[in-house]
Amino acid sequence: MTDELIAGDAFDKEVAEFDRSRHQVFEHLALLLKQASAAPAEADFGRVVAQAQKILSKSDLELSQLFKVSRPTINRWVRGVTAPHPMLKRAVFETFIAEVRTALKGLRTN
Repeated sequence: MTDELIAGDAFDKEVAEFDRSRHQVFEHLALLLKQASAAPAEADFGRVVAQAQKILSKSDLELSQLFKVSRPTINRWVRGVTAPHPMLKRAVFETFIAEVRTALKGLRTN
């Protein structure tokens, strides 16, 4: 029984460390998104979208539903082929920031 408790405590510590690491990644992503939102229109939109998509574990379909665009549009954004109108980029980044905040709220706090 004691061995099980020790193993359980060790597991809980590992989970807490993992959550702290995820929290740091999400915080870094939020900062990147805020900077990208304020950057000139020619900033690397596709790279930022690709990083956000990966960190948030969102599929092209999920992003297309989130931004109300087609899946091929998301794919073109990620590949850097196209980008939304400069006025709409800020809305895309703000939506991503809201997703990051939601993800942060979902993390366990220890």
